[in-house]
Amino acid sequence: MNRIGFTDMEKRFLNIGLLKLLLVCFFLGGCATQKDVSLLQRQIWTARRDLDRNKAQMAQMEKTLDEKLAALDADRQPLRKNQAEVGAQLDRLELELGQLSGQLEEATTMYTRNSERISEIQQNQMESMLEVRKSVEDLQRALNVMAGHLGLQELAVSPTKPSTPKEKQADKAQSSSDAGQTVKMQPAASAEEHYDNALQLFRSGQYDGARDGFQSYLERYPKSNLADNAQFWLGECYYAEQRYGEAIAAYEKTIKEYPKSDKVSSAMLKQGMAFIELGDSTAGKILLKKVVKEYPNSNQAKIAKSKLTRTK
Repeated sequence: MNRIGFTDMEKRFLNIGLLKLLLVCFFLGGCATQKDVSLLQRQIWTARRDLDRNKAQMAQMEKTLDEKLAALDADRQPLRKNQAEVGAQLDRLELELGQLSGQLEEATTMYTRNSERISEIQQNQMESMLEVRKSVEDLQRALNVMAGHLGLQELAVSPTKPSTPKEKQADKAQSSSDAGQTVKMQPAASAEEHYDNALQLFRSGQYDGARDGFQSYLERYPKSNLADNAQFWLGECYYAEQRYGEAIAAYEKTIKEYPKSDKVSSAMLKQGMAFIELGDSTAGKILLKKVVKEYPNSNQAKIAKSKLTRTK
């Protein structure tokens, strides 16, 4: 900071000026006495003393101000560091929240799928009971016929419950479809196991194995009801490995090929975050704003809003 004061040259000019003023006053006054001259000199020395005192006070004020500014700047350094650390923590929390949100959706899907499987199992058990009953009744009829031919009526056994025409039709329809249904369900169980294994690898941090698992699942079961999930988690594997370009492509495939999937909002959110990680904030913001607009009440929208406020 520049200090305010007089240089030696300026002091010299000031003294000359004051001397000239004194001479002018002397000649103008004509009759100025020695007393007047002494009084004027005292006033000059008083003015100089006040000037020096003011200069000293100004210098002290400048020194104090410099010290306060230096202390303030030193106080700001830890604050800037803390802000950077908080920003990094928020980024990590957003990523974890996104993963937890995806896992919650996955758990919900698994619950729905398991409920459907339980209903199917119960239905299959009921149908199996009807089939067993039909087999028992057929055996009873065959035994009665044999007993009649042999004249052994005491061996004849009456059915425990006669089958109604409706039950017979149900039994016949079930017997004709059981074999096909069993063959059809087996691949579904195999596909589910394949998917669950890949998901478990992802959750344990084995992203290479998980990526291979989801990729092979999509190749073997491209039309299954879990294909959209597998495509999304494939993108998550790339994202976790910081392969953001490939993650963007995988998320885009989720959005384009499975537009009605519940994973579209998550894929769009993570796609925007991946663009930001690559340094393309413009594209990232566009996608995050789209999530907020199209899914305003979702967890993904909340994460997108938080990310937008902290992205320049």
